[in-house]
Amino acid sequence: MRRMFAPLLLAAALLPAAQAQGVYGPPAPPAPVTPTPAAAPTGAPGLALTAPADTLREYRLSETTRVRYDNVQLEVSGGTPETAAAFQNQFRAALRAREGERTLSAKQFLKVLPAEGTPGRYLWNTISNEGGKAASSRSLRTLGTADGGTLAFQPEPVAAGTDPSVAALLAPAQAELAHTHAELLAGLDPASFGLLRGGPAAGSPRPGQGFVRLKTVQPPSPLMSLPGQQVVGAPLQVEQQLRFENEEGGQLVFFRQARVVQPGQILSGSVEGLMTLLRYVYDGELRLTPDGLPVSAERGEAYAVQMTGRLKQGDLSATYSLNVTVTSLLTLTPVK
Repeated sequence: MRRMFAPLLLAAALLPAAQAQGVYGPPAPPAPVTPTPAAAPTGAPGLALTAPADTLREYRLSETTRVRYDNVQLEVSGGTPETAAAFQNQFRAALRAREGERTLSAKQFLKVLPAEGTPGRYLWNTISNEGGKAASSRSLRTLGTADGGTLAFQPEPVAAGTDPSVAALLAPAQAELAHTHAELLAGLDPASFGLLRGGPAAGSPRPGQGFVRLKTVQPPSPLMSLPGQQVVGAPLQVEQQLRFENEEGGQLVFFRQARVVQPGQILSGSVEGLMTLLRYVYDGELRLTPDGLPVSAERGEAYAVQMTGRLKQGDLSATYSLNVTVTSLLTLTPVK
């Protein structure tokens, strides 16, 4: 039976910090702590990809993400009253632009490719329709024999004769698309956790066996987009885990859980401040066929981050404090 994870995520998102302490333990310390080494998968080295080349799977993918800002405080000094008021308005408008709900609905395809000398390859193709225009994001997974291998984003080819300066301008956008697609696929792709590998499998996973990946938490904030920002020390990080539960109806069932590795992050540059991860929840399941391909997936994620610090722009300086809460629900269902 599938676990119902949505109520847990909703509760996590809405709990006040004082009440959340009773559920998630004490709040994160006010300064970064030394990162704890990530746990390594133990026992069997994971499943082997045995689905033949040209196997094609089609799914329906849905992801709904909600962003909310609370307890926003901004005190501006310097400049004239007019420039200070304008800065206040711009800051709050930037928050409102990032707040709200966004839903991605897409067709998701997975095609197993000829290995061509590699331990195994398959292509993810996510086709969405936003604003009446179809958009395709493709990433190629090349498996490893000791880990999940590599995931390479496949950008649209640049037309011949394109000015090199234009290609250079497109590079940051392509990098952002690659990161976004990789994070989306982490909810679907067992290789993201080192679970699916090339070469022979040494047995089947044992109940309770876990496979992990590190994720850097990047809360949406206009402060992070200012030029010259740097992270001092380790970023906010969590360890996400797929834990093998059992075999059910010929499917391998994995449940999700997580732990916080690095709860604090220091920023320097035009913005100097501290981000503190107040709570983090990761839930859901992933079902695989014995040949290593996904049957279905559910992934829920919810976290709250407190952001405090100061910033300077021209003759204006400001101190800020705010909380950002993010919830994300993803489902993958098979078509054929």
